[in-house]
Amino acid sequence: MKYKLGIDVGGTFTDFLLVDENGDHNIFKSLTTPKNPFSGVNDGLNKIAEFTSKTNGDFLSSLELIVHGTTITTNATLTRNGVKTAFITTKGFRDILNMRRGLRSRQYDSRYEPPPEFIKRRDIFTVTERVDCKGNILESIDDEEMRDIIERIKKDGGYKAIGVSTLFSYVNPENEKKIGKMLREAFPDVYVSLSHEILPQVRFYERNSTIALNAYVGPILSAYLDRAEGGLQKDGFEGLLLIMQSNGGVMSPEMSSRFAVNTLLSGPAGGPVAGQFVSGIHGLNNIITVDMGGTSFDVCLIKDGQPAITTEGDIGGYRIALPTLYIETIGAGGGSIASVDSAGLLQVGPQSAGAAPGPACYGLGGTEPTVTDADLILGYLSPDYFHGGDLMLDKNAAVKAIDEKVAQRLGITVNEAANGIYQMINSNMAMGVKLVSVSKGHNPMDFAMVVAGGAGPIHAAPIAKEMDIPLIIVPRGSSVFCASGMLMSDLKHDYVTTYTSEFSKIDIDRVNQICQKLLAEARETLQKEGIRPENIINYFSADIRYLGQFNEVNIDLSFKESELFGEDNIKYLNKLFHKTHDSLYGYSLPNAELELINIRLQAVGKTEKPAFRESPRQSSDASHALKNNRQVFFYGKFMSTPVYDGLLLKHGNIVFGPAIVEEPTTTIVVPPDFDLTCDSHDNYLLYRKDQNLEAVISILKERLQ
Repeated sequence: MKYKLGIDVGGTFTDFLLVDENGDHNIFKSLTTPKNPFSGVNDGLNKIAEFTSKTNGDFLSSLELIVHGTTITTNATLTRNGVKTAFITTKGFRDILNMRRGLRSRQYDSRYEPPPEFIKRRDIFTVTERVDCKGNILESIDDEEMRDIIERIKKDGGYKAIGVSTLFSYVNPENEKKIGKMLREAFPDVYVSLSHEILPQVRFYERNSTIALNAYVGPILSAYLDRAEGGLQKDGFEGLLLIMQSNGGVMSPEMSSRFAVNTLLSGPAGGPVAGQFVSGIHGLNNIITVDMGGTSFDVCLIKDGQPAITTEGDIGGYRIALPTLYIETIGAGGGSIASVDSAGLLQVGPQSAGAAPGPACYGLGGTEPTVTDADLILGYLSPDYFHGGDLMLDKNAAVKAIDEKVAQRLGITVNEAANGIYQMINSNMAMGVKLVSVSKGHNPMDFAMVVAGGAGPIHAAPIAKEMDIPLIIVPRGSSVFCASGMLMSDLKHDYVTTYTSEFSKIDIDRVNQICQKLLAEARETLQKEGIRPENIINYFSADIRYLGQFNEVNIDLSFKESELFGEDNIKYLNKLFHKTHDSLYGYSLPNAELELINIRLQAVGKTEKPAFRESPRQSSDASHALKNNRQVFFYGKFMSTPVYDGLLLKHGNIVFGPAIVEEPTTTIVVPPDFDLTCDSHDNYLLYRKDQNLEAVISILKERLQ
């Protein structure tokens, strides 16, 4: 039997999804080990090998594919635990990196301090060189000066990485190439990152920040991947290892080491990919994916089958200008800590108890009241069936924590305090949904919500109700949603070239030269990763703005790679830009001059996807899955509520609310005014009692078309 395995290392748990060649899948979890991330992965691999009744070596040799998502670079950046990094830039521009855009993130907070520098000013070196905006070299690199900089770097010692970003290197990289050549000769064991290789595009601060971050985390990721790949191969793994990216695609370990910055913010990127698969079963292209784990809540909007993309990613106060999925993340998870502030108001999150010590009810030494403790007190969680019974929850510890640190301070009962925590975390997450929908001009009523994460389905119905979202889809095995999406992801690489021109002056030959250059680079990279030419799909787009604007809008370029860019494409871009600008900002200026800024290419290498077996339709009767009844809190009071075994629910079964549906790694709460059924892949669909499911799906298909 051959297998494919998705691995998602989260802040609290490491998730595994194992899919065999028949399409059957199994879910596994292990506690994340922050000090040694691969230790938690190994724990899970050992658990899976035991499940398959194989030795570790035999199991690893049966794996055809491992897709691995890691938060190691994100954690290193947020905690400022990257490697000691030197940064070289053009003389006179030493402070651009740490000045950032010179804007206060919170303009009305007089106590706000800028984010801590991850590269100190003393570690930034400048070199005399100059290229103008047309690409003319005004000052070449002086070898003697460059050798002096190299000696200063050697003298300071301890540098594990060097980032280089010079002015206008995206137009003419010759000076930067020479710097890189001299550095690599002088420091053969040091990680060197050059801006023209990573991000050859306009905007100096954004380019500096992206390259500096790439250098800052590159050696950490490279060392981790070397250990992981070497350890897997030593133990018998002979298959393909791929790494998840923040753009929703995957890449080889070699490319990951070179473009380490692409793994920043990649943790939740598998979710939208999986969301598209489960919603596609019902023909739905407009969805909002939400993923609530132990530490955070991630939300992404997908319209017309395309996830929102941004080139303005931010981590730790610094910019990432490479294309990433637009995912809003807020500090709301099962481990979010509840407290009462100095004004006597209840606060929930963003601080989290994490995996260690975890919520008070884990019995691992945690004393802070968390969302999980509240869920347990309210009856949503079973103390005897958390993680399938692997972890027994201590309800008395949960009561003690909430009573002492919340209820007594507010002068209310424990049950009222637990319900307050539940309602507040739901409100916080609803605000996250608003950020990607209402704030961007979208009506949540036009979208289905795909809910994932171990804690997500517990809170899904109140969020959907507050946002008027008509349909909730909970994937089977939702707690490993991102791991599932990783197995469905294609290889993806993004390329960009800056070409600034007014629309009326566009040089069509120049555009075609740029497109062909990008195509050649993309084909070479994907073929090195084992992708056959017929499995490569290329998507061109352009960044365009009104002349004089600061921000641009990305517009799809509608021409095939076998064709040449021409006047018709310019007319198409003109028309589509005005339409898109009006949709985004509520106005357009049809007679205003447009300006082309960047030409982009996303190259996709189609990968073989695991097959997921369909389930034959059963009757609506779900009584065979009934486990027991317990007291659960709904709308101000406890009521006797049936509890169902989710693993026994099949296609066509209907569960009438109020109800609880339990899987080993997640729990679905069905309030009294909701019902639940299973689709052809045994995913759960939640909808209002006063609505017809088929009618809801039909309406959602018609909207936004």
